[in-house]
Amino acid sequence: MQKIDKHINELLYNHDCVIVPEFGGFVTNYASAKIHPVQHTFTPPSKNIVFNKNLKNNDGLLANHIATAENTNYPEALKQISRFVETTNSELKKGGKVKIEEVGVLFLDVERNIQFEPSTHNYLLQAFGLSSFQSPAIKRDNAIKRIEKEFKDRSAIPAQKRKVNVKRIVALAIAVPLVFGMLWIPLKTDLLKNINYSNLNPFASHETGIKNQESRDKNQETRIKKQEPIAVKEQLTTNNQQPTTNVTPVIADTTAVVKEKDVNLDFKFHLVAGCFAIENNAVKFVESLQQQNMDAAIIGKNNKDLFVVSCGNYATYKEANHEISNLRKQLPNVWLYKH
Repeated sequence: MQKIDKHINELLYNHDCVIVPEFGGFVTNYASAKIHPVQHTFTPPSKNIVFNKNLKNNDGLLANHIATAENTNYPEALKQISRFVETTNSELKKGGKVKIEEVGVLFLDVERNIQFEPSTHNYLLQAFGLSSFQSPAIKRDNAIKRIEKEFKDRSAIPAQKRKVNVKRIVALAIAVPLVFGMLWIPLKTDLLKNINYSNLNPFASHETGIKNQESRDKNQETRIKKQEPIAVKEQLTTNNQQPTTNVTPVIADTTAVVKEKDVNLDFKFHLVAGCFAIENNAVKFVESLQQQNMDAAIIGKNNKDLFVVSCGNYATYKEANHEISNLRKQLPNVWLYKH
C-alpha cells in the first residue's frame, strides 16, 4: 500500500493525470495565487488534485513507473496495483477512509459514491518551497490621529526673547519727522516757485539760458506785431502821427507781480501792460507807450525775474478800475495789480 502511494505521489509532480487501473484517476489542475480578503491569507500558485472514478483504463504510466523504480517486470507491477485496488475497495465498503500519503483521503458518501479530499501539498514545480501564510491587516490611523500623534511626539520649543534694537528705533524716530518736513514744507509754501529749473541741468551754461530767453522774447514780439491792436493805429492817426516801426505793442503777461521796492507806497493799484525778461525790451515797450501819451514805467520785477511795465498807478481801486476800462480800448490785455 505504501509503495503505491509513493509512486502516485512522484508521478503527480511531472504528469497532469495518474490513472490507477480498474479504480480511477488523479487529475491535477493549475490554480493561480490567491489572497483571502477577510482572513488575509496568501496562497501561492499550485496544482489542485481531483479524483475521477471514470478513468479506469490502464494507460501503462503507473505500471511502468513501478517496474522501473522497483526493478521488476511489468506483469508483477500490475499485480501490485490489483492488490492495492482490492484492499482500497474493501476498506471503503466497510465505511472506512483510505489515505494516500501526501495526495488525499478517499471515502464513500451516503449514496455510496467515492469522494476525495485532497491534501494541501503543492505539486507545482515552479512554486516549489512556497507555502501559504497569513499577514495581519495594517492598521492605519486617520488624518486627525496622525496629526495629534505627531504633535505629541514633538517637544515644546522655548520661545526666544527678541532683542530690541534701541539705536534703530531712535534713528527712525528722527528720520520720519525730517522726511515729513522735507515733503510738506515745499508743498505748503512758495519755496519751489522761485526755482529756475533750467539751472538744474549740469550740461547747460548760463549763456545758453540767456540766449534761449532772448529768442523767446523775439518770438513774442513777432507774434505781437502780427496782432497789433487797431486802437493803437487809430490813436496815432488822430494825433497826426505816423506809425513808426519801433512802436511794438505787447500783450500783457498775466503772471502775478510781487511787492516791489521801487513802487510808491501811496499807489497801491497798478495797471500792468506787460512783463519782459530783458530790460532793453521793457524799455522799448515803455517808450512806445509814452509815445501814445501813456504814463508808462518799469515798476520792478516779479517772482519770475521779469521786468514789469505799468501804464498807470492809482491810490484807490475805484480810480484804477475806472481807468482800466478806458485803457483796454488800446491795450486789451492790460490787467489790475494791487500792491
